[in-house]
Amino acid sequence: MIHHIAIGTPNPSNLAEFYLQIPGAKKLQEFLYETGAVRSVWIDFGSIILMLEEGEKKSPRALVFQWEETKRSEWIQFLNQVKIQNQTDYTVYFLDNESNLLGVSQYPEKLRLD
Repeated sequence: MIHHIAIGTPNPSNLAEFYLQIPGAKKLQEFLYETGAVRSVWIDFGSIILMLEEGEKKSPRALVFQWEETKRSEWIQFLNQVKIQNQTDYTVYFLDNESNLLGVSQYPEKLRLD
């Protein structure tokens, strides 16, 4: 089981604004340095926590979310706001505002956006 995924970023708050638009995302906690600057923002995605941590920009090859049919209208609204990078029968790929590759997938069923 995966507990969390961490992404390094020079600006956790700014990147969190993007991720919190993804259907199902819920902000768990924000951690601060003694200076008051944001050190990390934790976002709940169901069974996995995404930790946006201040520091060098680093991310996984692609972070792919699960398509939930119950959130169809929210996903379509969200995808209409981002630039689609690529699309396969099962997955739509897009970038966050720091050019990290993300996606939403519905394997083994084909993903239909219409």
